Amino acid sequence: MKTCSKCKTEKPATAFYPDKRKRTGLTSRCKPCGAKYAAEWRARNPHKGKERYWGNRDAERERHLVKKYGINFSVYAALLTQQGGACAICKRAPISDRFFDVDHCHATNVVRGLLCTSCNRMLGHAGDNPERLKAGAAYLQSSRKSPPRSSKQPV
Repeated sequence: MKTCSKCKTEKPATAFYPDKRKRTGLTSRCKPCGAKYAAEWRARNPHKGKERYWGNRDAERERHLVKKYGINFSVYAALLTQQGGACAICKRAPISDRFFDVDHCHATNVVRGLLCTSCNRMLGHAGDNPERLKAGAAYLQSSRKSPPRSSKQPV
């Protein structure tokens, strides 16, 4: 049991977020009080998130890569070089200053490669199911063989 520093209510440890910096290993405010404080802070400082990101865009991008995928810019750059500087599926180069999406297996969290947003969404919408993608490719191939319909034919 731990007492929230804001609402002064004694609550179980599960009512607090982990915080390695604290002696107890938990935040001083309970989750509801912490969420309320964060929402109030964001309301008072609506521009801070964008300033933080755009002021340190590369650092924020690398922080995201490390936190979500466990890779840094040097691994990202090595993957991009290995793929010839293009999307692993469609082989198109990135658009202006945009980054490629990091494709990963959702079950194992292993990074598979770098994809353009269209190809990454294609895999996601197919549920990362190779059979579904093969069926989609077969469907597209078979539809090319049929003659084009005139505008007067019923659908």
